[in-house]
Amino acid sequence: MTKNLIYLMVFAFVFAFVSCDKDNEGDSGVTVNTLSAKWEISDRNSPYASFEFNKDGNYIVVRNIEGLRSASAISKVPLFKSNHLRAAKTRSSESESNLSPIHFGTYRIEGNRIILSGFGLIEVTSITAEEFSFSFTLEATGEKNNFVAGKSEEPISSSSRTDMFCRTWIVETFTEDGEIIEELEEIIGSIVLFSKAGTYLVLYGGEGGDAGLSEWKWANQEETELYYSWDNWTDDWSENIVTITELTGTSLVFQEKDFIWSLKLKQ
Repeated sequence: MTKNLIYLMVFAFVFAFVSCDKDNEGDSGVTVNTLSAKWEISDRNSPYASFEFNKDGNYIVVRNIEGLRSASAISKVPLFKSNHLRAAKTRSSESESNLSPIHFGTYRIEGNRIILSGFGLIEVTSITAEEFSFSFTLEATGEKNNFVAGKSEEPISSSSRTDMFCRTWIVETFTEDGEIIEELEEIIGSIVLFSKAGTYLVLYGGEGGDAGLSEWKWANQEETELYYSWDNWTDDWSENIVTITELTGTSLVFQEKDFIWSLKLKQ
């Protein structure tokens, strides 16, 4: 076998491998890594304010409610204190699927299409490190719109602890004054998500249930305490500090005064 023939065979193999890899990325280069961010739509007339995706395969879509561009202003649901949770837990007249201001679920990428389970279909035009152009078709009505979104700033700097913490978690147990609270899904929430965009989400009643959305950030350099707010940081931060007593790749435990949360990574 001549050297030229060997070189030709190697070139053909490499070309086929690269082509296959590009096919797996999708026509527009969309991957989980490029997609994982909070994408904000600047057009104030847009029906949606933001689309957010994480590497665990979950999405958060926030509708553009008139006069309310802030996600935390749309649904002020505190995460930790059970007395506040009971007071704040309300069901709006918009709680019908595809009508509530906050949508949460799983997504999957198929070529240049992103399927948002139970909600709709994104067809990617282009995506870069800073800009995301796409069309979105609402599953319930078939309504289709085109959008250009910019990547939101990530106020939470990346670190090994931050990367472990910014995931999607399932609440296993919650105790108040040493007593286990049984009504987890309806009172405490069943799923909690944190992101480096400063988002935290609490989902009630499992996927398809009501969701509350707010903000968080680290309270110390060691990243063992965090602030949380459901009022755009206008309240007293010192009263809203939670201590992380355990954080691994699969488990998370919080403590705030007499309240203890135990969570596991959502698979």
